[in-house]
Amino acid sequence: MVIWIKALYWRLRIVHLSLRWLRRFNLGDAVWFRGEVWRLSQGVKKPLWTLRKGEEAVEANEREFSKVRRPSNFLGSFLSGYRFYMTNWYSIWMRDGIQPWMHCRGVMGR
Repeated sequence: MVIWIKALYWRLRIVHLSLRWLRRFNLGDAVWFRGEVWRLSQGVKKPLWTLRKGEEAVEANEREFSKVRRPSNFLGSFLSGYRFYMTNWYSIWMRDGIQPWMHCRGVMGR
């Protein structure tokens, strides 16, 4: 396959995968919590997330908050996914393609 076609294919595949990040919670997302806008600052204990507003920080279950529906918030989620795949997987996929083990490890969409 011509290299630029292969590169275009993988970039479009990454755009598709990154679109899945729009409806999920991502670091930096603005969320509604207790009637106010907070930011997700840590999510290593899913479904518990650390939310920040100024100097204040709380832990909350993801059932207790919802994503703020703004274009900037959705763009941030998309870019998080795009950067993740381009930084960590693009060169591997260009070289080797998607291997079977990647499907079972959650690489192909969280």
